[in-house]
Amino acid sequence: MKLVILIPAFNEEKTISDVIKSIGTSFSKINEIEVLVIDDGSTDKTADVARSCGALVYSFTQNKGLAKAISYGFSKARERKADILVILDADNQYDPNEIPLLLDPILEKKADIVLGDRKIMKLDHMPLQKKIGNKLSSRVVSKLMGQRINDAQTGFRAFNQDAINKLHIFSGYTYTQETLLQAKYKGLKILEVPVAFRRRNDKSRLISNIFTYAFRTISLIASTIIFYKSFKFFGILTVILFGIGVGLSVFLLNHFYTTGNINPYYPTTVLAAIFLITAAICTLMTIISLIMNRQSILLEEINQKLNKSTF
Repeated sequence: MKLVILIPAFNEEKTISDVIKSIGTSFSKINEIEVLVIDDGSTDKTADVARSCGALVYSFTQNKGLAKAISYGFSKARERKADILVILDADNQYDPNEIPLLLDPILEKKADIVLGDRKIMKLDHMPLQKKIGNKLSSRVVSKLMGQRINDAQTGFRAFNQDAINKLHIFSGYTYTQETLLQAKYKGLKILEVPVAFRRRNDKSRLISNIFTYAFRTISLIASTIIFYKSFKFFGILTVILFGIGVGLSVFLLNHFYTTGNINPYYPTTVLAAIFLITAAICTLMTIISLIMNRQSILLEEINQKLNKSTF
C-alpha cells in the first residue's frame, strides 16, 4: 500500500526541513512512502531545501494559492497511484509523528476521510477572532452536511483512494470546506481525530484578513451548495417566484373584475409580470440543472473508472 504525503509550501524554507525529517520512515501496512511538495511560487529556497530532504518537488512559476496547490497535489497523487493521501502543512504547526492517528481509521476501513481536530477553543495561541471564525464555519458546514464537524478548516487530513478519485477542487482560494461538502454529496464517510497544533511564529499567509476570508468562505460554500443542489435550488426559487407572481396576478384580476380597470396598480402589474417571467426562466434553469447534474454524475463515474484502471 502506497502513502503519499502532500505538503503545499510557500516561502517555508525555515520550517519545511523539520517537517519532512519528522515524517516517519515506516507505518503499519504501508509498503511505500512518498513526500510530495507543491512549491507555490516561493521566492526563497523552499524547493531546494525540500529536495535536499528527499522530497519530490513540483514548483509553480508564481503564487497561485493554497487551493490550486492542493488541487495539483491531488492530480499528482492520482498519477503516482497513491492508496492514501495525507495533507500536511509546511509551517510545522502539525506534528508529523501524528500521521498514524489519521491513517488508522482508513486502514481499518472506518472512514474515507480523516480530519485532524485541533481542538480550537482550547488553544491559547490562536487569536479569538480566528477561533470564532473557525467555530462559525464549522457549525455552518456541520449543518449543511448533517454531521458534526469540530474543525472544518484543519489542514491536516487523510484521504483513501476512493476519496482521492472522487474529490475535485474548483476553488482558487481554500479547499477545506469545499472538499467536506463534496464528500457529503458523494457518500464519503468522515471521521475526526484529535491532534496537536503548535504556535506559528509569523502571520498566516492564507488568512491575512478575517473579513476577506469570511466573505470568500461564504461565497465558496454557497457556490458548492448551488452546484451540487442546483435542481433543488432553482426548483424552490421557481416555486417562490411563481407563487408571488400568481398572488399579485389574482389580486389584479380581482380588482379588474370589480372596477373594470387596473388603475392605480400599473406598477403592481409590471411587478407581477417580472415575477412570472423570472419564474419561467428559473423553470428553464431547473430543467437545465437536472440535465447537467445527470451528465456530471456520468462523467464522474467515467473518471473514477479511468483512475481505477491505472492503479
